[in-house]
Amino acid sequence: MKEFHTYTFTERFRELLGHWGFSGKISNYIVDFFGLFVVFVVSIIVYYILKFIINRFLKRMIIRSKSKWDDYLYENKVFTRLCLIVPALIIDLFLSSIISDYPKAIHFIEVVLELYTAAIMVIVANSFLNAVYHIYGDYEVANSKPIKGYVQILKIVVFLIGAIIISSMLIGQSPIKLLAGLGALSAVLLLIFKDPILGFVAGVQLSTNNMLQIGDWMSMPSHNVDGTVIDISLVIVKVRNWDNSISTIPTYSLITESFQNWRDLIPSGGRRMKRFLLLDITSIKPCDKALLKKLEKYELPELVSGKGTQEQTNLGHFRYYLMNLLRLHPDVNQQMMILVRQLQPTENGLPLELIAYCPLSDFAMFENFQASLFEHFISVLPDFDLRLYQRANSLL
Repeated sequence: MKEFHTYTFTERFRELLGHWGFSGKISNYIVDFFGLFVVFVVSIIVYYILKFIINRFLKRMIIRSKSKWDDYLYENKVFTRLCLIVPALIIDLFLSSIISDYPKAIHFIEVVLELYTAAIMVIVANSFLNAVYHIYGDYEVANSKPIKGYVQILKIVVFLIGAIIISSMLIGQSPIKLLAGLGALSAVLLLIFKDPILGFVAGVQLSTNNMLQIGDWMSMPSHNVDGTVIDISLVIVKVRNWDNSISTIPTYSLITESFQNWRDLIPSGGRRMKRFLLLDITSIKPCDKALLKKLEKYELPELVSGKGTQEQTNLGHFRYYLMNLLRLHPDVNQQMMILVRQLQPTENGLPLELIAYCPLSDFAMFENFQASLFEHFISVLPDFDLRLYQRANSLL
């Protein structure tokens, strides 16, 4: 009964096409391929049904689950893009039985379906790698061992494999033979992928030696970079500078050139303050009674005992004052080096260097602390009858 109904429908459809002005040959083509068109429409409908199920029902299940990996798979459209293969599978299933009298058409459509399937698999693999990257990013190790460069390498490999497979389908050759032919173009390929190869090697060295992590404060004067690392990829490293501008550095430059990483600043217990004051040498003198009387308010310790032979100087008292102030200051790490020393005198005066460590990790707070400290040192210099060195012509 079913075969008779199909035959009747086919005949009526062919007669209708004849009434519309189509020739017998064209009518036969249309009738024979109409079933394929119906299968195509059905396959599209099935795809949208699956997509609806994923976006409505599967999404609710994913939201309710405690794990995060399925959320990332959904957000990166792994499931919906995987459904794109379903229409090709449905068409391929009924293709041979619907147009069995057209072997060339079957072969052509099968090639198209294979190309379509290969392209979809590349897209699905790309989405899956994106999901893997985001899943890995939820772990603490992601900052110290970023895998973005490795993921990008895998993406390049996936696209290369997909391109080779698609090309082999188009020319009707085995992918192995195509790879053998590409061996002669290896020099050209190395030139084209020079930056990704160098970036991959640099990324491996950075990760293996723990040289740079996301969130590190780094400075690289050769590239005018001073800020926080926000991204480490296969080819570039992004740094947000303190003026909120974004600098991009080639990854391999971090291996071939030098840069400064301030990561250990906080675990070490403080950031080093190392600055000096240039004192006018002519203002250094022995202490007289009037100066000692003026310095009594600072409660300075005795430099020498009553039996000493070394003469007390205003610079000696000032050095002790600086040392005691640093030792009592709450923002100076007392467990680390505190040093006030004289450097070699120069034509610009006598450098008096201060070295101490401040536990303030915030850059702005540290600079404010350092500036306030030296402003105070400069303001009390007249009490010690000392002057900063300043060239006379600098005031003109």
